[in-house]
Amino acid sequence: MGGIRGRAQRAIGAALLAALAGAGCASQGFRQIDLSAPVGSAAGTLSVAVDRVLLDEQTVDSGMTGDTALVVELAVHNAGARPFVLKPSALWCLMQLDAEKPGETRLLPPSVSGDGAFHGAPAERTELAPIEVAPGQTRSFWVLFSGYRFPNSDIPRRITLTFQDPTGRTLEVVLADPARGTLRWNVATQPTAWMFGVQNIALYGGYTRGNLVGTRLAHVAQRGRFLWDFGISSQLFILMRGQLSAPLFSLAGTGFDAHLAAPLLAWGEPQTPSRLGPYAGLNGSVLIANEATALENAQGMPIAPPVYGMLAPEIGVELDVGALHVAGTPFPLTSTTRNPLPRWTARLGYLHTWIGHGMADGYTTSLCLVW
Repeated sequence: MGGIRGRAQRAIGAALLAALAGAGCASQGFRQIDLSAPVGSAAGTLSVAVDRVLLDEQTVDSGMTGDTALVVELAVHNAGARPFVLKPSALWCLMQLDAEKPGETRLLPPSVSGDGAFHGAPAERTELAPIEVAPGQTRSFWVLFSGYRFPNSDIPRRITLTFQDPTGRTLEVVLADPARGTLRWNVATQPTAWMFGVQNIALYGGYTRGNLVGTRLAHVAQRGRFLWDFGISSQLFILMRGQLSAPLFSLAGTGFDAHLAAPLLAWGEPQTPSRLGPYAGLNGSVLIANEATALENAQGMPIAPPVYGMLAPEIGVELDVGALHVAGTPFPLTSTTRNPLPRWTARLGYLHTWIGHGMADGYTTSLCLVW
């Protein structure tokens, strides 16, 4: 440990620069880590237990950045006859890659601390106040460690906390170890994401016939077995036949859509699954006829072009390909989400449309990318 500490000190200068970013963590969202086994350590009259570990959502989803924040909640029990004073500034979070290569060990410096459970970092940076534990007392507190991106920061490492016990000996608490299955960190993947894609609607009978093509941007989320999304779309309707008034046989549209899917069948590798299931959706749009020139009445006053509304419920099948995973980080993260958000989504469906003053049946296809 002495060799590791000696080499790790050379990283403190750069790491402390990242600690200044700790003040901005008040607005960050955090995701709780599921510790599959109790984590703690004891030496002499002092014992330490880890109550909770939290990691900021951006790091879980995208990897290490200059805003990475790791929060550890600790409970320290002093069974000795003298008070024990712990300086959070002396509490080190070490990330060890190889015991035979101590120069590769990185340090996350403590940035902010507080009593009790963590409910969010202060809006302004505070000092790392000493934690005094009286004889026979158990004291709970939290420490926020600020992270930073470095070479090979996507390789899982052994994560430990170290500090000095009352006798001056080094007390080590192992938070995670990729070499031990029970000391990996279980965390849920991101529950929401953005979706962008293209959509085609073909109306082939009834009040009108034509093809509507467009792009859509949607917010997609996962809830248990179900996937749902809600978004907006920009469209161009090419009129082939019907009773809609459009001198240029085209209408420009904008609207919304919403879908709910239930993937029932799954196959492929867990890292790149494919899932198939039914879905139901609703499309609503406002269509404005395209005109070659501005319309005017007999008195020369401008006339608005024809405007139509469209409402179209749909049902069909959805194919989801791939999955969003937790990012590569020095923390050994394992996803616990059974139904992660997909990378790609393709749909084929039937729809019944109320458009203008009539109705038309058709089908719809779409292909969307999720990120």
